[in-house]
Amino acid sequence: MNLTRTLNWSGALRRQLNATPELAEWLEEHSTHPINPERISDWFDVLQTASGNPSDPEQLKQHLRILRRYVFFTLMQRDLQAKASLAEVGTAMSFLADLSVSKAYQCVSHELSRAHGIPRDAKTGAPLEMLIVAMGKWGGSELNVSSDIDIITLYAEDGDTDGPRPRSHHEYFGRLTQRMLPLLSQTTAAGHVFRTDVRLRPDGDAGALAWSLNALEHYFMYQGREWERYAWIKARVLPVQAFAGSRPVLAAQRLEQLRVPFVYRKYFDFDALAALRELRERIRQDWERKVVAKDSLESTHNIKLGDGGIREIEFVVQLNQLIRGGRWPSLQQQNLHAAVHAQVQADVMDAELAQPLLNAYEFLRRTEHFLQYREDQQTHLLPTDPEQIALLADSLGMDTARFNAELHQHRSFVQQSFHDAFRIAGVDKKSVSRSVTPNTQLDLPAPCAETDPHLLEIESQRLLQSHRIQRLPSFSLSRLQQLLPLVRAAASQTEDPIETNKRVHGILEHISNRSSYLALLLEYPETIHRLTAMAGASPWAAHYLSQYPLVLDSLIEWKHLLESPDFLSLGEQLRLELDACVLPNGQADVERQMNLMRDLQHQVSFQLLAQDLAGLLTVERLADQLSALADMLLAETIYRTWPLAQPRNTSSYTDQPHFAVVAYGKLGGKELGYASDLDLVFLYDDPDQDAVETYVRLGRRMVSWLTTLTSSGRLYEVDMRLRPDGDAGLIAVSIDGFEKYQSQQAWSWEHQAITRARFVAGDPNIGARFEKVRQAILLRERDPLQFKHQVIDMRAKIAQAHPNPSGLFDIKHDQGGMVDIEFITQYLVLCYAHHHPALLNNLGNIALLGIAADYGLIPTALTEPAIQAYRTFRRYQHNLRLQGATVARLPQAQVQKERDAVCALWQTVMD
Repeated sequence: MNLTRTLNWSGALRRQLNATPELAEWLEEHSTHPINPERISDWFDVLQTASGNPSDPEQLKQHLRILRRYVFFTLMQRDLQAKASLAEVGTAMSFLADLSVSKAYQCVSHELSRAHGIPRDAKTGAPLEMLIVAMGKWGGSELNVSSDIDIITLYAEDGDTDGPRPRSHHEYFGRLTQRMLPLLSQTTAAGHVFRTDVRLRPDGDAGALAWSLNALEHYFMYQGREWERYAWIKARVLPVQAFAGSRPVLAAQRLEQLRVPFVYRKYFDFDALAALRELRERIRQDWERKVVAKDSLESTHNIKLGDGGIREIEFVVQLNQLIRGGRWPSLQQQNLHAAVHAQVQADVMDAELAQPLLNAYEFLRRTEHFLQYREDQQTHLLPTDPEQIALLADSLGMDTARFNAELHQHRSFVQQSFHDAFRIAGVDKKSVSRSVTPNTQLDLPAPCAETDPHLLEIESQRLLQSHRIQRLPSFSLSRLQQLLPLVRAAASQTEDPIETNKRVHGILEHISNRSSYLALLLEYPETIHRLTAMAGASPWAAHYLSQYPLVLDSLIEWKHLLESPDFLSLGEQLRLELDACVLPNGQADVERQMNLMRDLQHQVSFQLLAQDLAGLLTVERLADQLSALADMLLAETIYRTWPLAQPRNTSSYTDQPHFAVVAYGKLGGKELGYASDLDLVFLYDDPDQDAVETYVRLGRRMVSWLTTLTSSGRLYEVDMRLRPDGDAGLIAVSIDGFEKYQSQQAWSWEHQAITRARFVAGDPNIGARFEKVRQAILLRERDPLQFKHQVIDMRAKIAQAHPNPSGLFDIKHDQGGMVDIEFITQYLVLCYAHHHPALLNNLGNIALLGIAADYGLIPTALTEPAIQAYRTFRRYQHNLRLQGATVARLPQAQVQKERDAVCALWQTVMD
């Protein structure tokens, strides 16, 4: 491979070849293939094998520096020949740092342990390893070719080493760090490996060299600053091990449990937004001061810190991660390319922004590398001399005009993106104002009659005097005091200002201990009007907001909130997020996954609630959407619980269970409400004799996954009593057993129930088999008179189980109510489906009654009024629940027409 082009550009290579001419032959031999971790490891092993004493620190120093020479100059040659991608260069340099630090750590650890013994876990006695955390670009596996490495060292717990001259763990690991770093950074005749920087550790230069995890936890909790959250995004623990029998993965797991909540807040952290804005401005101001102080042109020539430079790209990407990464684990990426792709996948960043940002990053990083190849120095400054610019452009494979044009184009785009960073993150006030939909009912509530402002102020004073509010820190109390006048003003625009004011105060009292929610409302005052309008429209909605304040940030993007959910995209993104919930040991973080699914369920339910209150959804459409949400979550629950249900150490593991979920009741009929239970039956089809135990375990896991109360609440309440043999039966039943039970043992009411049953998730083959069983049951010929008596008896039992002494009409259970319509429909399907197969389809009560009328099974003159009555009842029931009613009852006179219509149809069909 020709070295001419490389030698023309790099003085560092010219000097090295003068000192070690044999390097030319090395480059000729090794520059034709990509540099990867395996090749670097092989090169190091060859160096070590040739050594007389590979454990000697001086020998290690020499070998690591020779290895660095090989990697650096081979990458240079490949890069200047346009053979190496940016990913190859960054990965190779990062792995070189990983390997070098690991070998230095092992060498010093063995040396120290001979003098002071080994640090050990107080409980198990196992050796303790030091946790070495790679920060910055090294942490993201995208290290520069001539870069410092930012390093933080930690240890699991305090104690003493076990040697004849014991040292505290604090002293031992501090000394280990102190001795390890020169092996990497000290300049010898062979050069250096990496300059090391430990200033990112807690308390910076004033802090201890090595910190215990307990001390780090305390620091994160009480002293950690916003810029440190930003820095810890890229933190990556090196997989180092010096002692046999140690378990470093446990300490790494605990560190991750500290790092993730420090960096990524579960909710959109609007407290952090102000701090991040200040950080953005401080970055700019600090840079401008440096430029002025140096009286130079660095603002345009520094491609890392100058306008439109690499640092601004990183800020745009990492801002999105900080704001949203706690909600969406897939965004928690150390590598910038991976982070951008994850944000596009999650629809957090537009592809139209992402691709130009990545193009700019590739161009600027490659230019940065070429600048560093020149003299092997950590520089980011473009040359000022026109001849040097031309030489740089030629090295990059372009002429000066093209280089300058592309440089200007990329930096201009990056600079604008950096200025718009908070709009890009989806939380800028300008973008929010553009997303407002002013013609929706909730966005601009209709003015109402005048209300005495003094009455509203009295309620505010009561809130401020409550015990919970009195215990708030001063900054939270100050925010609440700023909010209350805005709430009163918004409440005065609703139909019942006093009641609305009380409801919103209830929400504020529940969320007041999270100052970020108060910051959200203050930062985006339009959300106060939306919150107030929703609370004024429905006490149930107010309670929902109090119970799940995580959804409050949805009020910012009002236009998106009023869009119909795309369940296909939601399902795909949910799976990505759940896949990203992984513990350091590689196992799934089950608790986090369960919370994530609950958060999504609350978010989508709130989206539908907003559309419901805005009058954009019919009751039927709302039920369809809530049912589709439940279907999606049930399918994902099977996928997540199946690995947990598999027997350990088994060779019979399968990726896909032969298992299905069948829904009855409201979910079966797609009539689900906001707080409806799920009536479920679990079926399996597996010839393995031992399968029953596995599928029963899967069923139990599913019920637990759905019903367990976590910090994010409960996903759904589940009722399994409709399975064969009810509570006495197995939680999962074979499809053969289900068919036999339905054919030979099921009661009439169970056949009534199956008219509304449907396959919702799992193995579609079992779903198809279930549908055949269901249709076979429905197609049976029955004696209409005998079956009529059975239905009437069951109706009487239901009425007896729901007494109503109120004097009001119970919309669901009283004679002439919804249950009568449901029983009429079930009777018609079960008695006449064998003559009219169109009745087999699970289409809902309204459609099935229409089909029955078309076939002349019931009079059309009675059918239409009964159908309208059913629609009206459902609407009344839904509205009463939104008003907080636990049972749906109304004055008799208000529903007399609808009740008479249902009674007339009942008498015609059932009497």
